[in-house]
Amino acid sequence: MKEKKLNFFNVAVMYVGTIMGAGFASGREGWQFFGIFGNKAYVGIALAGFLFMALGMMVSYIARSLKTDDMGKVIVFSDNPKLADAVGYFMAAILYTIIISMSAAGGSLLQQQFGINKAVGGAMIVVLVILTVLGNFDRVSKVFKLIIPALFVIDIGCCFLVMLSDIEQSGATSGFPPSAMAPNWFIAAVLFISYNMLGMIPIIATSSMQSKDQRNAVFGSGLGGILLAFLTLVLVFALQKDMAYTQSMDLPMLAYTSRISKVANLLFGLVLFAAIYSAATSTYFGFSTKIKESPKKKYIIIIGACIGFVCGLTGFKAIVAYLYPVEGYIGFVIITMITINFFRVHKLNSREKKVNQQGEVFHDFDNYDRFAFPQGIIRVTAGSGGEALLVFGSEKTVLYDCGMAYCHEQLIENISKALTEQGRDRLDIVLLSHTHYDHIGALPYVIEKWPDVLVCAAAKAKSVFESKGAKATMKRLGEAARDEFSTFKDPISVKNLRVDRIVKDGDQIAIGQEYFAVLETPGHTSCSMTYVLEPAGIMFTSESTGVLRDSESVETSALKSHQDTIDSANKCKAYHAKQIVCPHFGVLPEGFVDTYFDLYLKSAEEEKEFILDYARQGYSNEEILEEYEKQFWTAERSKSQPKAAFEENARPIIRHLVDTYGPDNGNSMIAE
Repeated sequence: MKEKKLNFFNVAVMYVGTIMGAGFASGREGWQFFGIFGNKAYVGIALAGFLFMALGMMVSYIARSLKTDDMGKVIVFSDNPKLADAVGYFMAAILYTIIISMSAAGGSLLQQQFGINKAVGGAMIVVLVILTVLGNFDRVSKVFKLIIPALFVIDIGCCFLVMLSDIEQSGATSGFPPSAMAPNWFIAAVLFISYNMLGMIPIIATSSMQSKDQRNAVFGSGLGGILLAFLTLVLVFALQKDMAYTQSMDLPMLAYTSRISKVANLLFGLVLFAAIYSAATSTYFGFSTKIKESPKKKYIIIIGACIGFVCGLTGFKAIVAYLYPVEGYIGFVIITMITINFFRVHKLNSREKKVNQQGEVFHDFDNYDRFAFPQGIIRVTAGSGGEALLVFGSEKTVLYDCGMAYCHEQLIENISKALTEQGRDRLDIVLLSHTHYDHIGALPYVIEKWPDVLVCAAAKAKSVFESKGAKATMKRLGEAARDEFSTFKDPISVKNLRVDRIVKDGDQIAIGQEYFAVLETPGHTSCSMTYVLEPAGIMFTSESTGVLRDSESVETSALKSHQDTIDSANKCKAYHAKQIVCPHFGVLPEGFVDTYFDLYLKSAEEEKEFILDYARQGYSNEEILEEYEKQFWTAERSKSQPKAAFEENARPIIRHLVDTYGPDNGNSMIAE
């Protein structure tokens, strides 16, 4: 999947397209919530414009900062996943009602324009929405880019035609009854913003995540708010041309264009139909994001839209007058929560910036849950030693590393259970960080269970799997781990090891709306790879950048190249990931990203100097190994690997550093 790169104008277009539905574009909402209040309408529009900008920018900022487009997480000012889920599903229910109003609007449009039964227009809208939403965000964004700018320009143009026409007032110019739920200009303006914001949240959040950067996301949302306020202002000017006439029409701007010319009326009718379609699509897409991925999802989308169509036959004017204000009052609570969450996220960002600038270190690791992975990532690790994580994309499921062979039965049981709980029936992809036995040991058994799984790894991994010597080493170390950590005595299998897709630096592995960005990070091995789950910004590091043990130390393992590990650490740090998943440790605290890589660089240099100091004193490599074990072999390490494996790793590290930087290579003054 190719990464989306929306600029600020694209983000503004998505914002406008979400809000600019039938009620907005036709002037029905502008009249109901502003026009009937006379001159006070303009004060209300100014307030609404400010709120459109502020709230849109806050949603963008939250989404980009948290790297999520989940409605619940954007709204809820808490890290409680159950509360975020509950709010997300409640929002989905609210968004569902908009398919009702938009199908009703489509019916009103064709009836008013051509005298066609309302059911026909509503059905057309529903069918188009289903076809678009089934294509996910890519299709939605393509549609918006094509039709929204034209829709906006034509709507503005028609407004000016009305204002410049010779239409005169045909009746009363004041005294029009407001909605009982919006009795004055202030409440009406805030309600207008409130219910419109409900539909905006999922699209703005997703658009912001797909934008070039935070600047484009936030300023694009601000521009969208300005454009919406401008269009509202122009609409109200036009609608006050004949207030009694405006009051009597379901879709007043459409009615005005019929008094000007047939061409203008037909053109505006087509644009208005597109507006209804775009608003219905964006909000129904937001609803669909909360439907769990499964083969049944498309049927739920289709059936849900059809039910909305039936409900929409009640009529559009009544929906604007009654349903929208009710949703507006609900929106007050949502807006309050978003505002609180914005300040919470801003505070967290300020703290993280301070952490990265001042080098503060997170010390409370005793109370930190390193296995509290972000939503959508489940630890399926079985036994000691190697880790294995299951990542649920919107369409595909990924296993990141497989752990050791001896505990494969429990691993497969853990994976199967997690798949069932998430409504999935298959494992789609395996990502390999590198080819060491504690990371790929269970791969043959995973392939046996899911033979169609796509195994992704570096080109070097493929050649390793084809090497008899490498497989013999994997088998020997796998059996050592088996004897150390379990009572399992069956032979360790290294059959059917394979790589189906070779990945390299810059590649992307699509798993739905999400993807893994690939970074080559050699040093620990030649095949070491780092993967970043986007748009969440969660980096799964390879052992080339070490294994965190506590807040002030990182275990290094430069088996192939010390300098390559340094380069890999700097490369990963420059990526500016949001969060780190560290091998053999778990998930690191947010705000610890730069600190982690700085700790690695410091630890790598300290280990290098430790070994070279003994080399300069004339110690042999085996004698250095004895000192190395005293310094680095700990009880903690013994829980994750046999001592034989530790020694097998230590020997090439020592040999490489001594051969590359030792005194025999003219580096006697290296410490200085």
